[in-house]
This record gives sequence, structure tokens and C-alpha cells, in this order.
Amino acid sequence: MSTGHAGFDRFIGGLDGLVTGGTILPAWSPDGRSLAFLDGTAEERTGRLVDLETGESTPLVADVQALREEVRKATGRSPAGRGLPFDHIAFTGPRTLLGVVGPDRVTLDLDTGDVREVPEERAVDVHTGFADSVRRTPREFLRTLPMVDPMKVRELVSPGGDLFVSTEGGNVVLRSAADGRSVPLTSDGTPEHEYRFDLVDPSMAMLGLAFPVCNWSPDGSRLAVHRVDNRGVYQNPQVHQLKREAEVVFRYDPLAGGKLERTTLHVLDVHGGAPVELDLGDTTDTYPVHAAWLPDGTALVVFVLSRDCRRAEVLLADARTGATRSLFVEEGETFLRIHHDVYFGKKIGLFLTPDGTRLLWLSERSGWKHLYQYDLDGDLVGQLTDGNWPVDYVCRIDGEHVYFTAHLDQARPYDLHLARVPLAGGEVEHLTEHAGKHSAMFSPDGAVFVDTWSTPAEAPRSVLRRNDGALLCELSTADVSRLEWTPPREFTATAADGRTELWGTMFFPADFDETRTYPLIEYVYGGPQIAVVPRAFHDVFTPRAQALAQLGFVTFVVDGRGTPERSKAFHDVVHRDWAGALVPDHATVVEQLKARHSFLSDAPVGVIGHSWGGYSAFRLAAERPDVYSAAVSSASGFDPYSSVLYECYLGFPQTDADAYRDAAVYPLAERMSAEFMLLCGTIDHSTWSNNVTMSEALIRARKQHEFVVLPGQPHSYDAAHNSYYWRKVSDFFRTHLVKTSQ
Repeated sequence: MSTGHAGFDRFIGGLDGLVTGGTILPAWSPDGRSLAFLDGTAEERTGRLVDLETGESTPLVADVQALREEVRKATGRSPAGRGLPFDHIAFTGPRTLLGVVGPDRVTLDLDTGDVREVPEERAVDVHTGFADSVRRTPREFLRTLPMVDPMKVRELVSPGGDLFVSTEGGNVVLRSAADGRSVPLTSDGTPEHEYRFDLVDPSMAMLGLAFPVCNWSPDGSRLAVHRVDNRGVYQNPQVHQLKREAEVVFRYDPLAGGKLERTTLHVLDVHGGAPVELDLGDTTDTYPVHAAWLPDGTALVVFVLSRDCRRAEVLLADARTGATRSLFVEEGETFLRIHHDVYFGKKIGLFLTPDGTRLLWLSERSGWKHLYQYDLDGDLVGQLTDGNWPVDYVCRIDGEHVYFTAHLDQARPYDLHLARVPLAGGEVEHLTEHAGKHSAMFSPDGAVFVDTWSTPAEAPRSVLRRNDGALLCELSTADVSRLEWTPPREFTATAADGRTELWGTMFFPADFDETRTYPLIEYVYGGPQIAVVPRAFHDVFTPRAQALAQLGFVTFVVDGRGTPERSKAFHDVVHRDWAGALVPDHATVVEQLKARHSFLSDAPVGVIGHSWGGYSAFRLAAERPDVYSAAVSSASGFDPYSSVLYECYLGFPQTDADAYRDAAVYPLAERMSAEFMLLCGTIDHSTWSNNVTMSEALIRARKQHEFVVLPGQPHSYDAAHNSYYWRKVSDFFRTHLVKTSQ
């Protein structure tokens, strides 16, 4: 993406193009003895082979030039670059690698150095679908999801690798790897009353980079699915206008307090047996989810969340009859889970031990998120973790321990560490120690894990550890020699309540000079479902805040009260009070930063946000024009009545009218005195009408503003429109902030 500003363009794509190494993609040998990985740039690729018992690390190949020559002989093509010729590697045997070299695939014997080309399949076999690569490769299909456009995903492969499932026209379709042909597994589904199944990328789940979900039974004979009845649910129009005849598509988008889709849970028999519906009673206004199969495949653990997110029930269901029995129920004064986790990621906080005898349950009943253990009679066995720190999520469970990520160091409350605790009860063991955000990728047998961590200012580093945290060896350290920048700075400030510590990160121009003064811009989100302040080198919000700073600003991101990853009380500030802490907390942070740093201009600051961040940007500027003089709102969700996603925080418009009235921002158009720019894509069905209505409110209030229309764009923008968006943002802030601060 190019905006025409070299400094901005260098950072908007993230730091991956400027920094290499530090993170690795492990290839584990099938005998559990070795780890192989590639490192460095494509031009100077290196690789290492690690003995998992001793930690000894050696070059993957002793003679790189000899390997390159062998690859040339095998493929008839000279490989690109000067280092190892592989783009990707994977083990096919204890001492044999499969390597991808451009369009070719070769095998490498690590003992003999023998290289052989994997024969290409006949073009006619590929064309007719008989080739192995066609029959055994998951195919794309369009998967429907709540509230968003259908997404292209890959078929789900069965445990035995012989079957693939997808959906089409509301039904589940089964494809055989034997001949590539498909048959419907259900026939009564429709787009309005459709079958779905939960799905994550299995390779990402194996690496610990996605949350596992429940679908295939362990033996591959049954499939857990859910059926969604959308009839009567509000549909938002999506108008496609970039062709000769406009096309209107309607997307299901339930309103706060409106009719919710009704979901039922089912088990399908791949051998043709009758589908089984699980007996959950009336599931109206609930969110039922398959949680886990018992190891023998006879039963499933089921999770049911009430619509207001304040009651969760865990049940055990017989896969053959559908009969269920309740195991335990938890109720809360506020939300126990949130819509985003249950709706989209199935991050339900419920885990089955490998032997199928115990359940682990994440609960904030103590005021902090911790792990509790139940048996399959529903009796509480005990609390596994405790303390004034929250568990993040469970990574792995073996026969003795549960491994989890947690915010263990409350001196740095957003740092993420790996820990474990015995299933039998006992002390929590800290397995990582360096400051920063840690992620772990376990070997298939769980004996070791790759520990990768970084901070906003410190590039990634990866090491190999035993599962007790003992260091085995260094793996990769990032090369930052091409990174010319001023590193970000983490900071703390005090919330508007005068007591609570808030954390944020500031970003600077590459040529930052502390003796000069710079206008300040806040990159805001403020939505209650995620903490957004960059805590790692490659965090989601880093590129935008970093790039924006290159236009001659200092930028910052801060998480105020009402957001997660702290105590329950910290998060509950948003309960029935969507914006009660938003403006006070963020405005006081601006005031504290200005008082603290002489390099910050005295002029009012700018603020920019996307989605709920656009709501926050508007509200901050409208309510505190003495602090914020220019605001940009992109794809903003302005209207709390327009989405079911508000319900777990605000309740329902019918019973909690004041909470919704206080969250509404259209009435604030009368108070907007800051320079203001709206942007939205025309097929963003969830927020387009929100933005049109906001523009209308500003026009009625006689408020000047700019409304940038992004034709044919959904909630996120493609490269061309994203470039245009950032050019508009750049011109906007240069005009209204730089001029004001001079």
C-alpha cells in the first residue's frame, strides 16, 4: 500500500519487512526427537536442527552450496537466493524433510544429503480431479457466520483424513478423499434455517495460535453441528452498486432487544444414521455451543449461555439419544462471557481433561479470572488457580498439568506469561520470566515448547524450553539492523477515579527530537471486548499508530476502565454504562501526558478510531472539545440499538432504557465543535446506516464535517481504498493539527 509518504508507508504494513527472525515456525519430527526451522531472509535463508533431549542446535544442512546444487540437479532449476533454497519445510520421516522450493517440492535425507524431486502429478489427473493433491486437499467453500459476510474457508478434514465436510445451501456436505465426490449429509437445511459446524484452521490450532472447537468425534464417525433458525431476524440491506444494475443483498444482523436467531445442537452420523438433536429444551434467547467430545465418542460436553450473558450452564449430552443432564450452572450480577467470544471465536472457557473425567472452567467469581475443576457429576473438585491476577486461557492439558497463559506480573499487568498447575492441585509454576508478551507452541507430545516473546520496543526472541520451563537452547533473535526508528515507550497514567492505574504506549517519528514539540494524536478503540494497547512488537494496533507518528506526530494508545485482561471490577465499569469511564479516562490521560512531556504541543490533540473506535473518537471530541480539536471516525458503530453485541454490557432496551439512552451519541452532534471526518464503506451493512445517520444529525445541527464514502467496501478496506483512507487521514490531521499547533 502506498500513500505517497515514505515514512508512513514504511511502517503501515507492520515491522515484518524491516525486521527478520525472532519468531519461528517449528517442524517437529514424527519420532519426537527433533525440531527443524528456517530463519533469516529469503535471500540468505538459514536453518537449524535441534535435538529435543539435549537442546543441541546444529545447522540444518552442513554444506548449503552442495544442497543448492543437488536441488538444481533434481528440479532442473537453480533456486533463488544464496542460502537454503526452501520456502517451507516439514518432516515426512524421523530424518527426512519435505521442502518447498518455488514451484517444486523435494525430499531431503538429513543423513545422506540425498535430494529427490517429488514427481509432478499429470495435468490430466489434476484437471479431472483424480490427482491426490485434488482429492486430499481441503477445498474452499463459503461459510456463513453471525453478522458478517460469508467467508471463504477450507473444508474440515476428518480425524482419519478420509472425509471432508463443508456446507452448501444450508446443508452439510460430505466429500470422500477416495474419489473426490460429495454427498449431502443433511437435506432439510435452507439458507434461513441452516446447518453450521464450528471450524478453525487445524494447522493454526496445532501451533497454539487458535482456540480449539468441537466438531468431529474422536473416531470420525459423527459430526457435531448446530442448526441456526434465522427466520424473523432483522436483515440489514447491503447494496452493491459498482455494476450496471445495483444488487441488494440482505444480511442477518440481530438488533439489541430484537429477535435473536434460535440455535439447536445436533449430532450427524456419517454412515447415514438419523440425525440426533440434543435435548436442551427451548433454546430461544440462548447461545448453545458444543464444547468437547468425550474420548470414547459416546457423549459431548455442552455449554449454554443466556442471552444477557449472566447465566451459563454446562451439560453432558448422550451422542446416540440426545438426552442431556445438567452438570453445573453459574450465574453472575454482570456478564460471565461476552458475545464476541461465544459468537465468533467459541472462546467459551470450558475444557475437558484428556482422560475425559474432569472439566476445567474459567470463572471470575472471585473477582479475578481463574480455573476451577469439576467432575462429570457436576461437583466442584477445587479451585486450581488463585490470586490477584487473571488467567488468560488454557493452552494444553496433559495427564498431570494444565498449561495456561496469564497476566501473572501485576507490576506489568498486560504482560502475558505461560504457567502450569497440577491437576491434583498445588502451586502455580511460572514457566516464562522475561518482560513482555509470551506465546507458546508445544511439541505434539507436549515435552517441550517454543517460547517467543517481545515488547513494543524489543523485537521478538524465541527459545526452546522443557515443559517445566527449563531452558534448552536459544532458537532465534530478531535482526533489527535495517530498522531506523525511535522505539515506542510504554507508560502509565491514573484513571479519572484518581486511583486506578492505566497503561498505554506512545509512538514517535523515526527522527524524533525531544527538544522539539509535536502535536499529539490518540489512536483509540475503547470497545469493551478487547484490550488494544500494543504489548508486543507485532501487535495489531502497532502499524497504524507507528505509521501515523511518521507524519510528524506523537501518537498513543491507552486502555481505559471497562476493558478486559485486568480484574473483573476493572472490566465491569462498562456494565450498564457504556461510556461512563471512556471520556473521563482518556481525556485525563491526555492531560497527564502533556503535563509530563515538554515535547508535546500545548494545542488540543487529534483522535482517530475504527469501528467502536470511531464511536469513541466522536464521543471524546464531542464531549471534550477543550482536549480534542480534530477527530476521525472510520466504519463507526454509533448506534447501541443497532446490534445484539451491546446486550451483554447494557442489557436490553426494553428493560435498561437509561443505559441505551446514555450510550447513544447522535444527540451529541449538537455539541460537536471539533473538526470531524467520517469514513465508511458502502457495503458495511452493520455500520453504513449508523454513519449516514450521524452525518444527517450533524447536518441538522449545522455542523461542518467531511463524509468520505468508500465504494464497495465492507468493515475493513482493501489495499486501494485503505491507501485512499490514510491519504485522507494524513491530509486531515496535517491541516487541522499541524496548523493549530504552530
